[in-house]
Amino acid sequence: MSSTIISAPINVIAHAIGASPRGIVFAVSAFTLAMVLCAPLSGWMCQRFGSRQVLGWSLLLMVAAQAGAALSQNLAFLVVMRALQGVACSAIPPAVQQVLGRYWARHRARAMAGWAAAIGVGQSLGPPLGGFVADTLGWRWVFLTHAFLSLVLLVLSLTVVPAVPGANAPLHTSGMATLMIGISALVGAVSWLGQQGSAWVAGCFAVVGLLALVWHSRLGRTKSGPFVPAGLTTERRYVASTAAAGTVMGCVGVAIVATPLRLGHDLGLGPGPIGLVMLALALAMTLAAPLSSRITERLSTRRSLRGGLVFLAAGLGALLLVPETAPRGLGVAAMVAALALTGSAIGVVQARAAHGLMSSPAAANGVALGLHNMLRFAGLAVGYSWVAIAYPTGHLSLVYGVPVVFVAATWVLARWTAPPAPADPIPATRKGCT
Repeated sequence: MSSTIISAPINVIAHAIGASPRGIVFAVSAFTLAMVLCAPLSGWMCQRFGSRQVLGWSLLLMVAAQAGAALSQNLAFLVVMRALQGVACSAIPPAVQQVLGRYWARHRARAMAGWAAAIGVGQSLGPPLGGFVADTLGWRWVFLTHAFLSLVLLVLSLTVVPAVPGANAPLHTSGMATLMIGISALVGAVSWLGQQGSAWVAGCFAVVGLLALVWHSRLGRTKSGPFVPAGLTTERRYVASTAAAGTVMGCVGVAIVATPLRLGHDLGLGPGPIGLVMLALALAMTLAAPLSSRITERLSTRRSLRGGLVFLAAGLGALLLVPETAPRGLGVAAMVAALALTGSAIGVVQARAAHGLMSSPAAANGVALGLHNMLRFAGLAVGYSWVAIAYPTGHLSLVYGVPVVFVAATWVLARWTAPPAPADPIPATRKGCT
C-alpha cells in the first residue's frame, strides 16, 4: 500500500507543493529506489538483531516518515520523506519471510500464498483509499492515514508476531557497499532515462554500477571472503525464484502504469472509472495467490510457476491487443477480463516464487533474503521506468513486448528448479544474541 496510496492524488499533491510532473514522479521513484538500495542491509539486520525487532524499527520509521510527508511544503522535503518510507519498507519483506519460514515451515506453501495475497490486498486498497481520503479530507490526510495504519501494525507486531532471535552475523562491509552501489546505480540509470534525463548521465550511472558489481564479484578471492556463503545464491531454486520475482514485479510496474494511460487515451475513461477497472488487476492477484497453493499440492512448485508465467505472457498480450480488437462497446469489459487474467497470473507467480525461495537453503540467511528482495524491488522500479521510456514512442508492442521476452526467459530458467525439499524448519539461529 505504501507504494500505491499516492497514485490517485498525485496530481493534487503536485499542484499543492508546486512540483512539475517530472518532479512529482521523482517523489514516487524515490520510494522504490530507497527500497532497492537498503534491501540487503535490511535482510542482514533481520538476521543480526531479530526479525520482530527490525520490523518494529521499520514501522516506527514509517510512522515518522508518513507524518513528515503530511507536513511537506516543497518537493525536496517530500522526496526525502518518501525515500525514508522506502527505507522503512525495505525491512518488512525479509522480516515477514523469516517469521513465516520459521514458525509455519510445515505449511510453507499456504503461508507464502497468504503473504503474496496480502501484497495484492495492499496494492489494491492503495489507490482507492488514497483517492477517497484526498477527496474527503485533503491530500495531507493520505499520509496521516497511512501513519495511523502503520502505528496499528507496530502495536500488533510487538504483541502478536512471534520473535525470531538474532544471530551472530558479522557485516561484510565491502560486500554490502559494492552490492548496494552496483544494483542501485544500474536501476538509477534506467530511472534517469525514464525521467527523460541525459543519456550521458545515465551512462555514467551504468558504468559505476557495473564497476561496483565487478568489484563485488572479486571479493570472494580476498581475505574478507564471499559476501554470502558459497552456493546459497547459485542454488537452482533461489536463482529461479529470484528471477521470477524480479520479472513479475517488472510486469506489475508495466501493467499499473501503462494500462491507466491506455484506458484514458483509447477508451476515454476518467480517473474514477479507471480506478475501478484497475481494481480487477489487484483483486485477481489477491484471489489467485491462495489458490496457487492448492495447485502446487496437485502439481509442483516448478509446474505451477511455469504455468503462471505462461498465463502472464498471455495476459500482457491481451492488454496490448484488447483495446484495438474488442468490439465497440465491449472495450471496458474486455480490459477487465485482460486485467483479471494478468492479475491471476501475477498472484500465482508471486506466491510460487516466494515458496521456492523459502524452500531453498538461502531462506536461513538474512543477506540472501535481502538480495532477493533487492532484485524484486529493482524489477518494479525498472517496470515503472520502462513505461516512461517506451510509452511516449507510441510503439505499444514495445511497451508490452519486452516484458513478455523477460517472462519467456524466466520460463526457461524455471526448468532448472528442482521440486521443493520437505518443509523442514529454517535452521535455528544462535541463541543469546539480540
